[in-house]
Amino acid sequence: MSQEKTKVCVMCGKTIPAYANFCPYCGAKQPWLSESELGNSRVERIVQWNDTPLGRIAMLIGAFLIIIVFATSCRLQDGPGHKTVGRELNQYLFNTQDKTPFGKKPKIKVDKNKGVSIKVSNSGKAVKDLKAGKPTTWNTFVTRVQRRSNSFKHVYSNQLYSKFKVTARDGKKQTLLKVNQGKVTYNIANKYK
Repeated sequence: MSQEKTKVCVMCGKTIPAYANFCPYCGAKQPWLSESELGNSRVERIVQWNDTPLGRIAMLIGAFLIIIVFATSCRLQDGPGHKTVGRELNQYLFNTQDKTPFGKKPKIKVDKNKGVSIKVSNSGKAVKDLKAGKPTTWNTFVTRVQRRSNSFKHVYSNQLYSKFKVTARDGKKQTLLKVNQGKVTYNIANKYK
């Protein structure tokens, strides 16, 4: 028999030529070893250890840990930033207008710990009409807030984004509307029925 250099297949454990990229017996891809590594007993021990059940388990645990580290470094954020959500709500609820039926420049604040707070004017046309027994504009607004709250419930993992609170910002500060996950928990319109 010739003095050809050999190595052990990483999959089936049979002796194969050192230059083989694939095992001729089982077809498994073989690690590439340079000339200096072929005669190195340390490299041979590592390759042999990787063939043992303990070595394979250690390799699986190592791969799992690498995946976990990579996944935590690349984890998805909980949706867009607070300002982006606020701008989107302003567009959806008030058409990004300065003068609205809810007063001048209604304020929307999005907080990941408190939810969404909307401040409207008590002297705005929608609230005045509501108090006068004409709730059409207010009811449309409530429906839009409900829809947005419900959609946020299904989009964001932080369920506080689907918690909306509408308050009056001028005069006596009072709560006008509360919606949580698409359900109205308080509506001042019930007071004027």
